[in-house]
Amino acid sequence: MLISPMNPKKSKIHNKPLEMVNLIPMINLIFLLLIFFMLTGVVSRKDSNEITRPESEFGRQVEIESGNIVFTINKENEIFYENKKLNIEEISNFIESKKQKYILDLDQESSIHFFNRIIKKFKEKNIEKVFVKVVNKEND
Repeated sequence: MLISPMNPKKSKIHNKPLEMVNLIPMINLIFLLLIFFMLTGVVSRKDSNEITRPESEFGRQVEIESGNIVFTINKENEIFYENKKLNIEEISNFIESKKQKYILDLDQESSIHFFNRIIKKFKEKNIEKVFVKVVNKEND
């Protein structure tokens, strides 16, 4: 059986307006805004190793060059090199040359026993100079 175009049932179906909202343009806009803010936003590396350096009356200012190796030791006695956590045995892998400057940036609340263990690692590699970052003590 064929339905003719004059059939009232069929004409009601075609003349009915769509009740759906087209969300695709809004989704496209949201993704474009997301991409824009991701590309233009400034991403900075947060220094998770906030430390309080020890005070010194006898500290000398030494020029820190870009090629120096700096180990950071926080108050929980955790060692970091370029924001990577190391254990004390891994320090030996970074000690290579006597010509290299080695700097310890340690928290004043870190353990002296732990500091001595680190210094022993440098002695095992025959390194005679290790620098420690300090702040100038205010003279009273």
